[in-house]
Amino acid sequence: MRKFIPIIVFAFIFSSCEVIEGPYMSDSVNPIDTTTNNYVKNILIEDFTGHLCKNCPDAASELEAIQSVYGSQIIGLAIHSGTTFARSYPIDPVSNPDDKFIYDFRTMWGEELDVFFEVSENGLPKGMINRSDYNSSGDHRKDFGQWSSIVADELDKEVKFGIDIEVIQNSNMPSDQFDIIINSEAVSNVQNNHKLVVCITENNITNWQKDGDIDNPTYTHKHVLRSFLTPTWGDDLSSEEINIGDSFSNAYTIVISDLEDFNIEHSENTLTLGNGNSGGWDLSNLYVLAYIYDISNYEILQVEEKSLF
Repeated sequence: MRKFIPIIVFAFIFSSCEVIEGPYMSDSVNPIDTTTNNYVKNILIEDFTGHLCKNCPDAASELEAIQSVYGSQIIGLAIHSGTTFARSYPIDPVSNPDDKFIYDFRTMWGEELDVFFEVSENGLPKGMINRSDYNSSGDHRKDFGQWSSIVADELDKEVKFGIDIEVIQNSNMPSDQFDIIINSEAVSNVQNNHKLVVCITENNITNWQKDGDIDNPTYTHKHVLRSFLTPTWGDDLSSEEINIGDSFSNAYTIVISDLEDFNIEHSENTLTLGNGNSGGWDLSNLYVLAYIYDISNYEILQVEEKSLF
């Protein structure tokens, strides 16, 4: 089975901030042996956060600590969402002379995910680990003190898909136009329908962040959600039963400035307390992130990322 889907992406397309006591990496976990497997099991940590959440930097530090153990098997996605901890302050020299917290990190897709999974309304910081425990007896919104043990459990699960990302920049294209090809392969027989989600993230954004009792103007924001290339809930991978060896190829052509302009317009005209200050993307720090999930329970089965350069 071979499936090719070309898609052009155009431009016109008070809860509490929780305190979790450390130490955060208290579990003794060892990286799994991946030397005999073509595809390794990667884990997506969706870190719901906000620049006004004073304890959210602790969650970001926990994610980095987990990555220091498992390396590239752990992929982060920072989703700034909600009107409590992710709202932007006004650009006003009178009421806000220091220009604190005037950047709007929020996106249309992050807001939709936040509303559906009811994350920020239950207090930040919170995260989802491959969206485990959704539609089950457990709460899918995990405190960051729980993340390391859940990651260890997720890494023990069977690898069901492999994902490979190709980024192509043709010399005939504008400098910020890219062809993105997501090649995926089933390495196990799977039931139910599955969807592919592709998005753009940005690393190493220097901007304001409440960090404990400090307002830090030079905080480094990592793996920040910038845009989706698919609908929020993804593109259909297959409407049929998927067997070992089935492969799929999904293609997207993107213009980064168009995606950036969309976020600026959405912040200015749609988001509550938005101000349109959502630009300034750095091409050299942008990544393509792709994941496959089971639509019956929203569980993410595989994730991969790759830099644009």
